[in-house]
Amino acid sequence: MDTVILSCRLAVLLSFLMSLSALTQPVFAKKPGWLIRQNSQTYGIVKTIVSPDGLKMEMGTIRVTMTPPKWRITFWNERTKYIFDESLQDFQKRSPAKTRPVGFIEKMEPAKPPFQTFSGLKARNWHWYAYNPKNPKEQRLLYDFSSVDNIGLPQGLMNAAAICCYIPAGKGLPLRVVGDSAHGSKVFLNTTFVSKTMVDPDIFKAPKNFTRVKSEMEVLLKEAGTLQDEDVSDLYKPFPAR
Repeated sequence: MDTVILSCRLAVLLSFLMSLSALTQPVFAKKPGWLIRQNSQTYGIVKTIVSPDGLKMEMGTIRVTMTPPKWRITFWNERTKYIFDESLQDFQKRSPAKTRPVGFIEKMEPAKPPFQTFSGLKARNWHWYAYNPKNPKEQRLLYDFSSVDNIGLPQGLMNAAAICCYIPAGKGLPLRVVGDSAHGSKVFLNTTFVSKTMVDPDIFKAPKNFTRVKSEMEVLLKEAGTLQDEDVSDLYKPFPAR
């Protein structure tokens, strides 16, 4: 009888220890995501990693991350150890205004050809342009872009990525963005490689003990030791809100 009781107690204890072990396992596990390599006339070679836990872009020594739930955007420079963060709404307010003639109306429609493939991912092509309501054939291209959805990413993340690329949200994750400029079309982003991968959520964490600066332009351009924090030139100040 004592042997049976002892066996039962050992079984209960073993079950409890197994449950405790399960509870102490890491909560933040890797999740399916995407590794994307892109070229940009503005930023050079861009490496982007996305998963439901966030988005991270690497451009030389520059890092940019966005994480849920509010998709706050953080910039930092691995070389100078400068860091800056702001809300996505503040970033959007300071985005450069689109160049379009006065009185023109903006419109977005599917482009031709309607689709483009990036490493097996089928993306839809879009034209975003402004036209003269008095003469609809008089148009000005704002952006020509390709985007993809239904790839296991939160809508909020894809919308945030679109806003950071200065294109309308709601069309998916941008893989190609070409904008009109004073000197002709400019490739802001063009995807050259896409692959599924497992993503550790820790890669989206901002570094600690970096020097906080007043704008992302300081992160991009300011050299360590060249300016005092209270002496920021116009070059480094944020764009005025529109």
